[in-house]
Amino acid sequence: MILLRGTLERLVNYIWYRGGVLSWCLLPLSWPVRWVVRRRRRQAPAKGSTPPGVSVIVVGGLTAGGTGKTPVLIALGKWLMEQGYRVGVVSRGYKGLRAAEPHWVSEIDSAAVVGDEPALIRRDLKVPVLVCRDRKMALNTLAQSGQVDVVLSDDGLQHYGMSRDVEIVVLDAERGLGNGRLLPAGPLREPGSRLASVDSVLERNSDDPGRGFRYQPTLATHVATGRTMPWQDWLADWRQQTVVALTGLGQPGQFFTMLIEQGLGLRTVALADHEAITAAHLESCDEPVILVTAKDAVKLPRDTDPRVWVVEIEVALPASLLSRLKGLLPPPAQTGC
Repeated sequence: MILLRGTLERLVNYIWYRGGVLSWCLLPLSWPVRWVVRRRRRQAPAKGSTPPGVSVIVVGGLTAGGTGKTPVLIALGKWLMEQGYRVGVVSRGYKGLRAAEPHWVSEIDSAAVVGDEPALIRRDLKVPVLVCRDRKMALNTLAQSGQVDVVLSDDGLQHYGMSRDVEIVVLDAERGLGNGRLLPAGPLREPGSRLASVDSVLERNSDDPGRGFRYQPTLATHVATGRTMPWQDWLADWRQQTVVALTGLGQPGQFFTMLIEQGLGLRTVALADHEAITAAHLESCDEPVILVTAKDAVKLPRDTDPRVWVVEIEVALPASLLSRLKGLLPPPAQTGC
C-alpha cells in the first residue's frame, strides 16, 4: 500500500509539473472545481469583516502539497509576539482525530490526535491553537476567548467562510504554479489569477529579496534525550560520515537538498506526505545517524531509536512583508504591568 501511494504521488507530480497527455485527459474534471471555486468565492465575506478586536492572517497555498506554509507561520508568529501581539492559531488538524469540533491543542496531545502541523505549532509557539475542520467556528471560539489580538490560519486560503484581514500565499519558486491547471489536471486549488487579490506572495528558495525565503538549520535535537546542539557543532561531528535523511514531507527534496548543501554525505528515504515514521522504517536504516524534520519528530515517541536527530530550522521573512504587515495591522494593545 505504501509503495502504491508513493508511486501515485510521483505520477501526479509528473503530470502537474512536467506536463503530459494525462493532464489533458483530466482537464474536464477540473471544470466542476472551477465552478465550485467561483460560487464559494462569491459567497465569501469581505476582507475586514473579522470578529471585533481580532485581526486574522491566512498563511495559505494556491497549490496542493507542501510549500513551507507551516514554517512561515511559525516565523510570523514569533515576529508578531516580538511586536507585542497576543497570537493564536487555527488549523484544520489534517489527519487528526479531534477535527470535528473545536479542540484546544495541549502539550500532551499527540500528533495522531490533533495532526502533525498543529502539534508542531503548539510546541514552537506555545500559544493557543485550535483545530477544527470548520475554521470559521474555530476562529469565533478563539476570538470569544479574549486571549488573542491576531489569529493565524495555518492554510485555509480556500476556506471561504472564514473572514480574514490579510492573505499571504506561499509558493515554491522552482515549481511555481506547475502546469497552471486546476485540480485534478494540475496542482492549483484556485485559478492563478487569485494571486492578484492576496496581500503578499512568498516563494521558497526564491532569489527575489521582496518575496523569497529559505530554510536555515539552527539546532540539532536528540529525540531520545531532548538534548540540543548548535547545528554547526553537530555538523562538525558528523560531516565526515554518511547519514540517512528520512521524512514524510510533501516535498522531501527541499529537506534533502538543504542537508546536502551543508556538506553531509547523505542517503535519502522519502515516505508519503504526512506518513508517520515507524520502528520498521528506522530498523531498515544501517547508518549511525537518522535525520528527520520537526514535523516528523512530533509523531515519534520520546523512547524512539537513539540514532534519531531532528534538524531544527528557522525562516527569515522578507523585510518588505514585515513592513507591509505593520501597515495592515492595528498597533498591539497596551497591557498594564
